[in-house]
Amino acid sequence: MPLNETVILLNIIEPITSINYIREILFPHVASILQDYVSNHKGKYKDDESYQQYLKSWHVQAFEVSISEPVLPGEKMKTIINNNIRPWNMSDSRLNCCMDNYVINMWNLGYETGIIKGHIYEDVLPVLKKLTDLGKKICTYSCFKTSLQENFFKHTDYGDVSGVFSKYFDINMGPKDSETTYKDIANEINVNCSDILFLTNVVADAEAALKAGCNSVLLVRPTSAPLDPEKSSKFRIIKTLDELL
Repeated sequence: MPLNETVILLNIIEPITSINYIREILFPHVASILQDYVSNHKGKYKDDESYQQYLKSWHVQAFEVSISEPVLPGEKMKTIINNNIRPWNMSDSRLNCCMDNYVINMWNLGYETGIIKGHIYEDVLPVLKKLTDLGKKICTYSCFKTSLQENFFKHTDYGDVSGVFSKYFDINMGPKDSETTYKDIANEINVNCSDILFLTNVVADAEAALKAGCNSVLLVRPTSAPLDPEKSSKFRIIKTLDELL
């Protein structure tokens, strides 16, 4: 099927990588290095109120339990980490917890030191390269901050594939379920919304892009949440990216 759109905009989670990559690789990586990371930055964090608020917020979001007194690097914090903070057990609705700058820094460190690699579904890169050969611009729009997206694609199991992508967008552009966000993205890259094809596994986001004037396709992987049959019926649904071509 020919694609008339000039820009292919992809969510990262599920269209490009599995949600299980977040649960099984990224969250455990943070838990494994958090104590050492903060201990190595004692001078920065011991009097850092934003860090204290971050740790409390993470604890609340992960367990719906608050902690009332400051937690400094040391045995008490180590106990909290080891006994309580298990972020990969969080429900998907709380994934915003992992977007904090402290966690982003730890993930970026993991990529830069080679401890973790970006996982990409095997069908993705061949299709994106064909699309770029056709003159399409490939962009991402993700809850991952742009610095993390760049590191994710620079350090994958396939090597540095960042050159495939023209632009990274994150939720600083606005909520994914807001049509205004997609209009702002179109303005940022100097195209009309009708020039954008948005791929996601989330119906609400696809609907917002459609209302903005973009075209939307639902890409549903085996690990994706089930779609609402009625709400998803207005969209083309594919299971692999190569079905676009």
